[in-house]
Amino acid sequence: MSIASYSQDSSIHRIIYGFGYDSSTDDYSVVLGFYNCNTNLLDFEIFSLRSNNWKQIVVGSHFPYILTAYHESEVGLFFNGSIHWLIYNYETNREVIMAFHLKEMRMSEIALPDDFHMYSSVSGYDLFVFGGLIGVWIEDIYEIKIRVMKEYAVYSSWTETVSFSARPNPTFSSVCFTNCGDLVGSSGGALAKFNDKGELLEERSYPDCFFERSQMTVYTESLLSLPDSSDQS
Repeated sequence: MSIASYSQDSSIHRIIYGFGYDSSTDDYSVVLGFYNCNTNLLDFEIFSLRSNNWKQIVVGSHFPYILTAYHESEVGLFFNGSIHWLIYNYETNREVIMAFHLKEMRMSEIALPDDFHMYSSVSGYDLFVFGGLIGVWIEDIYEIKIRVMKEYAVYSSWTETVSFSARPNPTFSSVCFTNCGDLVGSSGGALAKFNDKGELLEERSYPDCFFERSQMTVYTESLLSLPDSSDQS
């Protein structure tokens, strides 16, 4: 099945995707996962920048997962040679991290901490890389919890780094964390930065229409540099 036919299939309600690098082949890959809500199956198609073509990966007939994304698509986090997504295993009744290994072209499951329940989240949750470690955060009406995995894929190595006893602002929603541990997020019509004690460090206001029509993401310079104002003049 081609990518075009996937997009026209009414049973495809969720699409996960990601971008990563395989150091063993010096190749960048675009990964698309098409989730069929009728069959609970997930098919992957991989685009190799080196070979300039697509190939299909068969995950298998048994896929006991339900996507947890708020939207119709979910971008994965690339870390340690794999692309990661937050997902729900309905057989074990647990939220987990699903990892797709680019070198081996296979799936694996990484357990989350016992006290991490994504469905209790009011504002959001996501994976992130903090201090060279993979981590996860979740925020609800009362607090923001942050955990990192000290040793990759080892359940016992989950460690709490920051836990705000209360959200910095009732309208606050996390976007990312800085290298020094500050928390950046949207708050009403502004971007705000807080330290690990929930104290406001910096705030920049924007017109309300900016947030109504936009979705924020984190830009990490890698393959290409985005043009600045001097390049466009």
